[in-house]
Amino acid sequence: MTTSSRTSRRDILKGLGVTAAAFPLLNGLLQRVSQAQEGDTRLRFCVMFTGNGQLPEHWIPGGTSDNFTLSPVLQSLEPVKSKLLLARGMRGAGGHEGGMSGTLTGRPGPTGVATGGPSIDQFFANEWHGSTPLPSLELGVFPENRPEDQTFYSKSGLPVPVIGSPVGAFSKLTGATNLDPAQAALLRSQRGSVLDLVSTDISALQGKLGNASRTLLDEHLTLIRQQEELLQNPPPPVSCDFPGQIVDSPNILQAFDSQNANAIAALRCGIARVVGIRVGGWGGIESGHYDVIGVTNGHHDTAHGGGSNPGENLLKINEYHCQQFSKLAQALDAVPEGDGTLLDYTILLWVNEFGLGNFDHDRVDVHVTMAGGSKAGFKNNHYVQLSGVEDQDFLYTLAKIARPDVESFGTLGKNVIDDLLV
Repeated sequence: MTTSSRTSRRDILKGLGVTAAAFPLLNGLLQRVSQAQEGDTRLRFCVMFTGNGQLPEHWIPGGTSDNFTLSPVLQSLEPVKSKLLLARGMRGAGGHEGGMSGTLTGRPGPTGVATGGPSIDQFFANEWHGSTPLPSLELGVFPENRPEDQTFYSKSGLPVPVIGSPVGAFSKLTGATNLDPAQAALLRSQRGSVLDLVSTDISALQGKLGNASRTLLDEHLTLIRQQEELLQNPPPPVSCDFPGQIVDSPNILQAFDSQNANAIAALRCGIARVVGIRVGGWGGIESGHYDVIGVTNGHHDTAHGGGSNPGENLLKINEYHCQQFSKLAQALDAVPEGDGTLLDYTILLWVNEFGLGNFDHDRVDVHVTMAGGSKAGFKNNHYVQLSGVEDQDFLYTLAKIARPDVESFGTLGKNVIDDLLV
């Protein structure tokens, strides 16, 4: 790296009021930010959310921080072990309510609905907006869609719905790419502005709303306008090979594989730099879908100790989830990118809405499974045991990757977790 690049990062830190003693700590964090500002847009973010936490003996690795052995749940990650960052011991708001609403937003709500936004995925999407045809892609594996099931939120706290149909998500991807220029021009000529047609009605409605409702409406209208502008002035088409077996299926193995393929295509082809995958909703996926892995009970009841052999069944469910996460990691690691692989340039996360515990629903021991992210300054091949750290500080540490001058994230996230950084 050139001297001018190092100076640039140091100048950024000085501008933020960071002392000289902190330079080594944040240098790795800001290295990727500096490069992105100079035109490198290769950094990606992908998060997979599954419900109900995990039993400590299933997830906690053995050994030491820099010489650990993978636990039963994490065994399928052995092929990418050298690129893992495992962390536990963070604390957060309790139960499903705090977890569903706060895991990614840092703004937990008492009814499972976030008190504001954005979620960390949408924070990245907002900061990176315009660098790809789609700012983000939200996918669901048999998702519930009640208000309390949401995990992805816009900057003013509106839920960002997931696409539960793999075929529907695939159509969205291909609609942003590989379109014949003549066909694209014809479609643009046929599309008018919905907002312009109803502008009078919108103005009348805005005058009748309170401040909070008007803010939500304004953001909704902004999102619609952005979509209209994207349709009228699409980015240059992306030429990319897509997976051939995308199906809508009641079989969880096929459904999950199809959504994984969509996520990989979005990141590999540069269609979106941000992808979110939500598995189920509040309580996970109910009974019937895990039959193919030998579990007839639902995820939520099993996590409460219900049914026969709940410990064994919960292990099977989370092993399966980890296998899907491992497929993502290995697929990204197989793609050359820059001076590494696409996984090195991707912060790939697996999170639950509550932590490690014995069939309980607290968030005293919040854990995170990360793969990749080395080009963002995160440690790899490391297991970190934290103590007394807010889980929102983890979100804040992530947010600094996209915007180094951000002062907080959520309601409590104000401290960078230096143990996670090179």
